[in-house]
Amino acid sequence: MKLFLLALVALCSIENGFGLLSPSQCNRCQHLQRLQRLQATTTEGGDDDSPPSSDLEGKTIYQRTFYRLTPGSQVSRPNALVLEERLRFQLDPAKPGYIQPIQGRSFIFRKGTSEDEITSPLYRFDVGSNDKPHDGPGTMDASIATALWMASNPQLIQGDMLQLGCGSGVASILGCIGAKLVLGEDLGQDSDWSAELLTVPEHKNPFPKKLSHLTLSDESEEARKEALDMAKHFDSSKQISLKDLHWSTRLPAGRRFDRAYRTILGSDLDFSYPSSKELARTVANYLLPSNELALASTKEGVSGGSPSFGGLGMDMGDDSSSSSSSSSSTTDKELDTKIPPTFAHVAPETNDNLRYLKQYLEKGFKMTVNSGYVSLERLAFTFQTLEQGSDEAQLEQMDTLELKDDLTKGFQFVQAEHHPDYSGQGTGEYFFPLETGEYEAGSRSTWLEPEEGGSPW
Repeated sequence: MKLFLLALVALCSIENGFGLLSPSQCNRCQHLQRLQRLQATTTEGGDDDSPPSSDLEGKTIYQRTFYRLTPGSQVSRPNALVLEERLRFQLDPAKPGYIQPIQGRSFIFRKGTSEDEITSPLYRFDVGSNDKPHDGPGTMDASIATALWMASNPQLIQGDMLQLGCGSGVASILGCIGAKLVLGEDLGQDSDWSAELLTVPEHKNPFPKKLSHLTLSDESEEARKEALDMAKHFDSSKQISLKDLHWSTRLPAGRRFDRAYRTILGSDLDFSYPSSKELARTVANYLLPSNELALASTKEGVSGGSPSFGGLGMDMGDDSSSSSSSSSSTTDKELDTKIPPTFAHVAPETNDNLRYLKQYLEKGFKMTVNSGYVSLERLAFTFQTLEQGSDEAQLEQMDTLELKDDLTKGFQFVQAEHHPDYSGQGTGEYFFPLETGEYEAGSRSTWLEPEEGGSPW
């Protein structure tokens, strides 16, 4: 058995070019090893009470993991929601004893609790399909932490919202759905949602009433295609648009940003020390001013007269139509003016580059910056099985759910809002210290410190 497992790891290393295994490969290896252990203990007369692989023929194997923020997390609504991640596997007919992922990944919102109990389900959202199955558990922890943070701070989800580096868009979409649930608003999903995977758009009213529009942006064309597939779940393309936005690229002189947003979100963005300045510049120019007088004179979500950089939004239609509809819907909705336009970024607490982002936002763009911590509890349970084709609702009645792992991961969030004196509408080049040359220790350089031997200008 030991030799087989060593051979399995070696085989995976060969398939990965003798490099480190990716998270999805590691997860798959763990599942394969677990099934092989089950087979071995049955053959050798072990005391493992898990079913051998021979008992899994013709069955769907479920891996269920429950996520929640711990009570000590710094959020406005503690114990707001529990989020279940449900994955499905089946025996690989071509490789006896192996399992393979099938179907997509399901996220199921449940009532929030700090107790050790499985609460009732509230809403389900499916990601992926039979043609594009999931890549194993534990690969979306940052997106889940961001979504639960949003749901636990629902007052921030209003107006026009922009997600930077959206990837598939899971973080912001789940966060908006969760915020609506926490606010007690009806989502209108059919009560028999657990019967089968959604195959057609079923999400007709998934966002909070005060949220006018969600724009998903990413520098990667592949990521935008994934986000487009995600947006197809929704009943109306007016709810979500896509934008080709390169936040890590410096704008040419004289080119202004084309829109302003009330909420900007980032989820574990991949930025380094130098690119954190461009991220801060993007946030500062795209975020609406916090000054109420300046905010009232700024048309939210509408393209300005200056040319746009990076392409106008891909709205499953025409960007200009989305702009006008977004603007009118924003004015029609009563927003909470006590909540200033806000940028928020959630990332693992081990991300050392967050300090550079905070420094640029605060000193380079005069923004008010706050930060805090949340802890994501991850409760992974042992496999459950059902006959293939069975109603998944049976999982709710099964009494065989046993805890396998209880892990906690730390995350840090950064929140920022504009200085009250900032008036928006392209005036940042005259107000932001990083643009005017007043930024200390590198105000005239593209770095925090002047380059050695170079001109400070």
